[in-house]
Amino acid sequence: MREGIKQEVCGHLPPFIINKNTVPGDIRTLIDWNAISNYHKPANSEFYIFKGQLEYLQCDYYISSLNTINSVNLPNVNELRDTNLQKQSKYYDFKRKYNASTGHAIELMLHTQWDGGEWGMPKASEYLYNLGQYGYLNLFDPYLLRDSEILYSDVRYKVGVSIDGSLGDFDIVEINGGYSGTISYFETEPTDSLSEDSGSVNVGTSATRIIGSRASRKILFVSNNGSTRLFFMFASYSGAVSLNSPLLEPGESLTIEFDRASWSGGNQHNWMTAATRYYLPLSLYGIRESSGGDVTYQEFY
Repeated sequence: MREGIKQEVCGHLPPFIINKNTVPGDIRTLIDWNAISNYHKPANSEFYIFKGQLEYLQCDYYISSLNTINSVNLPNVNELRDTNLQKQSKYYDFKRKYNASTGHAIELMLHTQWDGGEWGMPKASEYLYNLGQYGYLNLFDPYLLRDSEILYSDVRYKVGVSIDGSLGDFDIVEINGGYSGTISYFETEPTDSLSEDSGSVNVGTSATRIIGSRASRKILFVSNNGSTRLFFMFASYSGAVSLNSPLLEPGESLTIEFDRASWSGGNQHNWMTAATRYYLPLSLYGIRESSGGDVTYQEFY
């Protein structure tokens, strides 16, 4: 019974850039779990399963074009006396006044899409302000820890990003993330599959190509059906064959299987048996002393 293979994987999301060219309200794909799953899938696998989750998701930004906010207008939250509800109320009041519509912020929103359907309503959002310096926002905690649709890797899910508000010429927002997970699969069992080609070529006193080169050739059968000797040579050019080359008498045949060669007449005809497997992928050329005659061939590859 075959044993399954289980491996740990990890990776990073490609940097996601938002700038002055980003269209407000346009949802762009940030995370495609199916594409990530396919990226880690081994070529020789079957019954493949990918399980993963986000490890981090962060936003770095520099925004200088937005209106600045006077420090006296920042929400005053007394951690000793304010309840959580009071703190939230102050933050919401602040964001109602200083938001994208007033030119003080850019709203960054995360969306999910299920199985190719419509993008859903924002699952998380936050405002980015003009801080006068580089800013940082941890999108993982607390925004994503509450939302398994974004956090975990059901391959039918995509995560998208949109913004409300416009950025200036020198503004930049970059989102980066990383994930980890496991892949489980069985290796496909090797199967032997051969293709076949056959035909007949008339070979006379001029060097003639009987078959072309083929790197995957495994078996070759050649028969001299003419009434004169056939001189042959495996080579990359026709000039290699001559009347000094190995030969097949009328009615004789040559069979090559991987690294073994045999003649129906039992004569090796100066054949270098140690080089048989190197000959097999090359083109085969033939020539006769006199008169023409057919040479039939059959190859498997």
